[in-house]
Amino acid sequence: MKTLLVALGVAAWAVPTGLAAQELTEIDHLVAVVGRVAIAYSRVEEELNVRRQRGDPIPADSAGLARLRREIVDDLVSEELLVQEAQADTAIRVTDEQVQSAVDEFIRRVRTQFRSDVDFQRQLQTSGFGTMDEYRRWITDQRRRELLQQTLIQKLRQSGTLRAVPPTDDELRAFYDRVKEGQTRPAVVSFRQVVIRPEPDSAAVDSAFRLADSVSQALKQGADFAALARRYSSDPGSRDQGGELGYFRRGQMVPEFEAVAFRLRPGQISPPVGSSFGFHVIQVQRSDPAEVQARHILVTPRITEANVSAARALADSVARLARAGASFDSLARRYHDPSEQAFAQGAVRDSLPAVFRDAFAAAQAGEIVGPIPMERPDGATRFSVVRLEEQRLAGQYTFEELKERIRSQLAEQAALRRYLDGLRKRTYVDIRL
Repeated sequence: MKTLLVALGVAAWAVPTGLAAQELTEIDHLVAVVGRVAIAYSRVEEELNVRRQRGDPIPADSAGLARLRREIVDDLVSEELLVQEAQADTAIRVTDEQVQSAVDEFIRRVRTQFRSDVDFQRQLQTSGFGTMDEYRRWITDQRRRELLQQTLIQKLRQSGTLRAVPPTDDELRAFYDRVKEGQTRPAVVSFRQVVIRPEPDSAAVDSAFRLADSVSQALKQGADFAALARRYSSDPGSRDQGGELGYFRRGQMVPEFEAVAFRLRPGQISPPVGSSFGFHVIQVQRSDPAEVQARHILVTPRITEANVSAARALADSVARLARAGASFDSLARRYHDPSEQAFAQGAVRDSLPAVFRDAFAAAQAGEIVGPIPMERPDGATRFSVVRLEEQRLAGQYTFEELKERIRSQLAEQAALRRYLDGLRKRTYVDIRL
């Protein structure tokens, strides 16, 4: 069940070592049949190698390894049952665009873990993939199956078909005792912040608007969207992809952007749409009731050194007011940049930028820290005034800290297990391992 409930596939850089790269002593054979779909022994070995590369514990003895292989077969059977159920449900639709967007994002994330394309290609070959196309086909199949399962499970939750089965206190404690050794809590910190961003001059705002408007007009006359995005867009996350944002649902973008994006017809070009980031020129490519696929060109007003200096002075003033006892919430309502996170709870300390780690090193709970300079991809430094709420050292999670999370996980596992039992009863399943 772990594969289904936790990972639903590859969650990090982990690829199945190709069968050609192994000295296998067994000839590939069927280990299970689900409906009309056969599951080959090679799929078990692929999953076993994924777990090895992920760092999961693998038994060294033959009996333990045999038990693990049987557990993997059970997981693969459960996965296949869910995929077949999703494919048979006409209300479940996973588009090629959704799959390719997920594949692109996954491969981009994996690529960042290597210093160069050569290192990346070398790892692919070591893992048994002859070419990038072969690797992409494998990832595409994995992502399509994961999206089908996720969509089905979401539908089952919404319809009430998956009803939680509350575990007993003894089951909660037993589960904690089994997993507690591997549940080490990193050092975490909770804090509130008021982020001050440099404000551009009115002349810079007017100039940015005029540029965005001219871009919008050029697009309406047939100019190439991707080329203009690469030339003019200030959004580092989409510029090199020709402005592509992929699919998104309501609540994922700033309100001004969403208000226009969910109103546009596919293919239509928007006029400049102002937000805290600048001016967006938006084109919706596909539209569904719950989500849209869109691209945009972001034009940001120019920020000068004088604008940055004014922001730094304002941040200094906010910090002084906070230390003098002014309400931090009131200061946040007045000065905080709404595009920035206002509250971080239980943030892993080592994942924070170095300037935050250094600033928190000698700070105590309740202390005002900063202003902390925050570099942003757009080049405009922002300044964070922080109220430190809590710092917790690394250590083992207590039962009380994990109790509710365990309760939710076990309840969901039991509900899904009961649903899968029903699928197994009405589907031909033959396990041969």
